[in-house]
Amino acid sequence: MSKREKAVQVTIDEQQLPDGQTMSVLKIGSETIGTVTPDDDRFSAQLNDGDVYRVKTVDEGVELLLRDYHLHRG
Repeated sequence: MSKREKAVQVTIDEQQLPDGQTMSVLKIGSETIGTVTPDDDRFSAQLNDGDVYRVKTVDEGVELLLRDYHLHRG
């Protein structure tokens, strides 16, 4: 038998940084799984365990964070 799929609520909270840029905080339920911040002409996706990845777009950073969450914790 296969597992039943569960609906998971994912939210992206936008926070203003002191330098005027916007940081996206990705949450599943009340648990923060990572952030995506602007970094020069690209973006940095940071996991809660401290790993940082350089990505081209915010969407790519969100996908990376979700993929890591489902691989290791989901």
